[in-house]
Amino acid sequence: MKTLRIIAIWLFVVIVFFVTDYVAAGQDIADKRNIRTGWEIPTETYSDQPYIVKTDDGAWLCILTTGGGREGASGQHVITLRSTDQGKTWSEKVDVEPADGPEASYSVMLKVTSGRIYAFYNHNTDNLRRIKADNPPYKDGYCYRVDSQGYFVFKYSDDQGRSWSEKRYSIPIREMEIDRQNAYGGKIQFFWNVGKPSVLDGAGYVSLHKVGDFGEGFFTSNEGVLLKSDNILTEKDPEKIRWETLPDGDYGLRTPPGGGPIAAEQSYSVLSDGSIYCVYRTIDGHPVYTYSRNGGHTWDTPQYKKYKDGRLMKHPRAANFAWKCNNGKYLYWFHNHGGRFIREHPQRRGIAYNDRNPVWLCGGIEVDSPNH
Repeated sequence: MKTLRIIAIWLFVVIVFFVTDYVAAGQDIADKRNIRTGWEIPTETYSDQPYIVKTDDGAWLCILTTGGGREGASGQHVITLRSTDQGKTWSEKVDVEPADGPEASYSVMLKVTSGRIYAFYNHNTDNLRRIKADNPPYKDGYCYRVDSQGYFVFKYSDDQGRSWSEKRYSIPIREMEIDRQNAYGGKIQFFWNVGKPSVLDGAGYVSLHKVGDFGEGFFTSNEGVLLKSDNILTEKDPEKIRWETLPDGDYGLRTPPGGGPIAAEQSYSVLSDGSIYCVYRTIDGHPVYTYSRNGGHTWDTPQYKKYKDGRLMKHPRAANFAWKCNNGKYLYWFHNHGGRFIREHPQRRGIAYNDRNPVWLCGGIEVDSPNH
């Protein structure tokens, strides 16, 4: 069986603005890691999770969450844009969901065999305006940010992202312990997603991050699940697409034994032997990884992520991703910041969000595991 081994830190990615002598002199910036060299994707005030797929006509189709306010504000919605020059310029935005409707958030896309593109996202279909929350920190016992609950839905495009189906389709999410223990006993489910979909053995997989309740640090607990469809790659009638929630059993991907309650923003990679590798965030000062050898039905006991030499990797309460490259090697995105001072802090739920800048990348390769 294959495992993914992190071999070295090989690139430091600068996300902040560095005012260099080149900038002061009005000259070109040689270092392409500097954000000033990038091409901006047009959005409204807030933007999040710009994901791109290549359409069958050769364009780049970008989907993202945007809005006129801050993250979670009313008016948050999902848009797409097309680029035919690899991101230098973009078409006018197309609303997957309008800004004047209920919150629509945290979208990802999956392109299937026919060229159809599916967009998956949170939708506050019932237009709830508040959710029960812990008091403290919520003084009246309600959270008025409502973008991480409702229904997990999809629309589709058959014209390379130029337009989207008028109807949206809800995906059933199997109830688990974390849902039944929330403030509504599972009648309302809390969740969101940042993980890109994947394909394995003729099935499509979409990530979802379940939420326990709202309180200190916003989410008080998280677990990761996969939504698997065994016929989405070929079924043309969206009403007939089948879904199941993985893993089997009554709970999702959690932290290692003895770890904290936050296990979120799972990122999945399909290895060459069909295994699924997953990394995710915690408030324990370190990222977590695990493997499934049977299509997501069961998973190895989660472990904190390490370098090849055995040192624990550091990471705050932030997304971390493992991306498979065309050459079969991997890039791992993380923040190289964390450890004991997060894990042992009395307010770790909140302070774990700090210091997400800068970003580091590590290289990874597949190796044969001695344990399988």
